[in-house]
Amino acid sequence: MIAPFEYSLSTILSLFSKDWHWDQKENPTFQWITTSSVESKDHTLFVPLRGTRDGHEFISDALAKGASAFLCEKNHPILNTLSESERNLAILVPDCLVALGKLANYHRNRFQPTLLAITGSSGKTTTKDLLGGLFGFLNPKTLVVTEKNYNNEIGLPFTLFRITEKTRVVICELGMNHRGEIARLSHIAEPTHALITNIGSAHIENLKSRETIAEEKIDIIQGMRPQSVLFVPDDLEFLQRAKQRAKQRKTKLIVWSHKKKPNLKTIQVKPNGFLLEWKGKKVDWKLPGEKLLSNVRGMVAVGMHFQIDPNQILKTIQNYKSPDKRLNINRGYFTIIDDCYNANPESMLSSIGAANQFAGTKNVVWILGSMKELGKLSKYYHEEVGKEIQRIGKGILLGFGEETKPMVKKVPNAQCFLNVDELIQFVKSNVPKKSILLVKGSRSMKMERIVMALETFKG
Repeated sequence: MIAPFEYSLSTILSLFSKDWHWDQKENPTFQWITTSSVESKDHTLFVPLRGTRDGHEFISDALAKGASAFLCEKNHPILNTLSESERNLAILVPDCLVALGKLANYHRNRFQPTLLAITGSSGKTTTKDLLGGLFGFLNPKTLVVTEKNYNNEIGLPFTLFRITEKTRVVICELGMNHRGEIARLSHIAEPTHALITNIGSAHIENLKSRETIAEEKIDIIQGMRPQSVLFVPDDLEFLQRAKQRAKQRKTKLIVWSHKKKPNLKTIQVKPNGFLLEWKGKKVDWKLPGEKLLSNVRGMVAVGMHFQIDPNQILKTIQNYKSPDKRLNINRGYFTIIDDCYNANPESMLSSIGAANQFAGTKNVVWILGSMKELGKLSKYYHEEVGKEIQRIGKGILLGFGEETKPMVKKVPNAQCFLNVDELIQFVKSNVPKKSILLVKGSRSMKMERIVMALETFKG
């Protein structure tokens, strides 16, 4: 990732230590910041991060491409392999990832936009895109929205680096895998407003319980600015805990109605969505799935808080389009509901409900991949998905991955595949033309391979 970054070297040094003595005669000004040696160029600050490979191994490559300086962890052995001239360009820090967050927070605090951060076990991207549409009436130069899934301790800083003196509104998506990450992200972003979509079971392998997951999501409040506002749905699990934490932090809590007398009413259920009514006006929401309506109602609550023109709110609902690989409907030899971006128990059940709504009286071929990061509860949650398919009572279930075996056992005539090619060939050979297929699974299952093979199939 790379972003504009116009800061002098002396400014950066002052953030990490008051005792720095730069040996060079000049005080260069950077124009870019990047974590990729490939994207490095003149006037760039290179930030090496540890991942599958240690970014420190690519410091020389970044400098060869023109990087003016680089962050480096103190006492890192790479320093012994660099030339003296290269070592002179090092800015030593205890932890490069923490330093990246510190730089982003410093940049964020130079400006005063409305910054709305979103977290939750599912529905974050839908809500983020809805809020981006809600504020779409602004000049594009004044609105910053998280791109793709840049929602972690690497992606968030690069969203914040896009803030300028013209920025009025920032919409940030905050994701996590381990305990403590949401608090760290919140302290980096310092939201003025935040929204929790729901509390679910995603990453329960690492966080051990739904209660801990709830604590993690509610931790978004830790870095929020004074007199901030937190939006939550009325069916939020551990809602009382959110209320207590908000009161302790003197944060205003706005609870939007989803289950109890929602202001945004469902007038008609259609195969491809819902006819809704708000303030006496009807509007089409063009995606199936009852659970998604909570995200829509969350957007409406934000719009009402900011006193946004009701017509803009209705327009946002009417014009929403699902991102790639999220409930996309591809029509060909088969009608494929492509929802293979990712999966956890809540999003899996939501997509099953959406596919069932779309299919109406027709059968569905449920091509469901393993849900990861569920730990000891994996068998339980996969069985729950199988029970839901059995309750619906139509179509056939094709599981993909070892973890889906408990799911498959709950459904008569279901099959489990461990080889993707065998699964694809089974569908081509046994599933009739015009059948409706739902394809969904965790990111690591690469379910898009199945979609790509079947959407080009001609029979």
